[in-house]
Amino acid sequence: MPSDSRPARMDLAFDSPGAPPGIAALFLIRFDIRAGYTIAWKKTASEIVLDNAVEFKSLPSGAHNVKEDLVYFVHDRYIGLSAFINQPAGEAQRNAIMLSVGILAPLSHGRLGRSWKHAAGLKELAIQLATDPDDTQPLASYWDKHQLRDSEGSSPPESPLEYMSHPKPISVPPAKRRQRALSDATALISSRTLPSYHPALTLPDFLDTFGPLIFPLYRAALLRKRIVFLGDAPVESSCNFIYNISLLSSLPQNLLSLLPSTKDIPSFRPRPLFNIGIHDMAQLSTLSSTDPCWIACSSDRVLGLRPELYDVLVTLPPNYSRQAPERIYPKMSLSPPAAAGQQKDPKAKSTPIKATQRDSRRFITLRDGLGEFSRLGEISGPDRDNSDNASTFSSSSLVEPISWPLLAYTSFIWWASAGEKGAGPSDEEAEQDAELLQLSSDDTEAVDDHSNPNSLRRRESMVIPDANNTSQEIAIITYFRRLTTRIFTILFDIITRQAEEDLDESPDLSNQSETSSLRRYRDNEGEEQEDDEQNSSTLVGEHDDQPLLRTPEEEEDVITITSSDITNMGLDAWSHADKVFVVELVNVWWGRKAQVEGSHIQCCGQYDRFKKN
Repeated sequence: MPSDSRPARMDLAFDSPGAPPGIAALFLIRFDIRAGYTIAWKKTASEIVLDNAVEFKSLPSGAHNVKEDLVYFVHDRYIGLSAFINQPAGEAQRNAIMLSVGILAPLSHGRLGRSWKHAAGLKELAIQLATDPDDTQPLASYWDKHQLRDSEGSSPPESPLEYMSHPKPISVPPAKRRQRALSDATALISSRTLPSYHPALTLPDFLDTFGPLIFPLYRAALLRKRIVFLGDAPVESSCNFIYNISLLSSLPQNLLSLLPSTKDIPSFRPRPLFNIGIHDMAQLSTLSSTDPCWIACSSDRVLGLRPELYDVLVTLPPNYSRQAPERIYPKMSLSPPAAAGQQKDPKAKSTPIKATQRDSRRFITLRDGLGEFSRLGEISGPDRDNSDNASTFSSSSLVEPISWPLLAYTSFIWWASAGEKGAGPSDEEAEQDAELLQLSSDDTEAVDDHSNPNSLRRRESMVIPDANNTSQEIAIITYFRRLTTRIFTILFDIITRQAEEDLDESPDLSNQSETSSLRRYRDNEGEEQEDDEQNSSTLVGEHDDQPLLRTPEEEEDVITITSSDITNMGLDAWSHADKVFVVELVNVWWGRKAQVEGSHIQCCGQYDRFKKN
């Protein structure tokens, strides 16, 4: 399926009395002891084919080990949702009855097609049919009530930008484009709550499950990597996590003006495939070449043995680990890269993905900031020990160890400042994190103003002025939208500034080059014949093989990013992984090459340049 590059509106429908959307298909799947999972009853629109597809997507591997499940999946141009139930039965049915009631809804209403509004109804149908599997009248009634009408076949676009291509508005100066992006990023719906069964309701649990690993997962999604969550049934939580990371890594519409109009940019939000299985391997191979920016989950462990199908593998801990005395976090790994024109080697080892030291501090600050809301403690739950702190995470196996240059630098700063500096987050870092969760409307202009001491004191802590009317879910969404906007606007500033500097310096460089060449020619005019070859080399360049003209690859200069820039983005300037992320991000979204420059430290009035590892 071709990539959908149009900007994404936030797929959040707030609590409203609106009816569930029309459905294009309704089906019942039962487990037969001879034939396996079969479609026992169905009603569909004329063009939809269900056989040999939905019966596998609706029932993940290992479903027989759970009592119930709620499964999201994608089938052609439709989003699917099925409610699975497993109840005791007689010996004729091998002591258990397993069935699933599912629907297909058009994707025109967003990535979920508002299908979550049918979750309660599907669960009720599954319970009724488990009691009397032969009575299909409830299914017929549900179909008559909710089937897709002709008037619902065409819906308004998800965004007005669907009517447009995505060229960058040339009439808006870069400075105003950046200001508009930052201003729009502060917009927040602060007095509404999400309805029941909406996957975004699990955002606090999502943060609790991943801990600091939420940030490298978010960065991988920003790079539009192919991500697979691998875990056990039930897959309802995995499907919710798929939606959550897709939502958090979506680009706000206002960032469109910061991206080049000449490049085929990726989709503004990754494509969630939700539950997949071994039957989807062929489709995944096709998507890898046509639409390589998707996120999916599976309970089929064999998918983990096919690294050519994905870029990032997220292995979720078993469900019983929630009762473990020590918290168990997911494991993330990067699939080994493939050589140019070749497939990935299945035997090559994957690279573990860890959170940075900056991520661990940021997560603690975010978790503590969310505690200001009325739903205090939801992120940890009553059965969770909230004792993890920055020092615990910094030495954890899921966080990168402190590098020797960082240890030496912080130790020296601690010694030079008599213990006042060097430990814990800096003032600038604390201010950055406070801005991301600050919900005050009068902080809109302060995002750009870092020199105002009053604004600094106002944002020293994550004070939530309207915490009673703002849910944690909305605060988390706003936090990551602002983080995305910060990263992209800083990169846009760097690219724009370098382009302006190159434009200003190019005439002077050209004149200087011509003057230098003429001087060399006159100086060598009276030399002996045996020096002609050396003089010719001097006129052209330092090497005989240096081309006279720049190659197409050199037409655009490499974007130089400093460690200070990385710090301003909220990333870890001491982490090699964060440097690689920034370089890849510039290439993915701007189509430019980038490099990260070393750092300068001033000591006793002298600058020392070194490379951060």
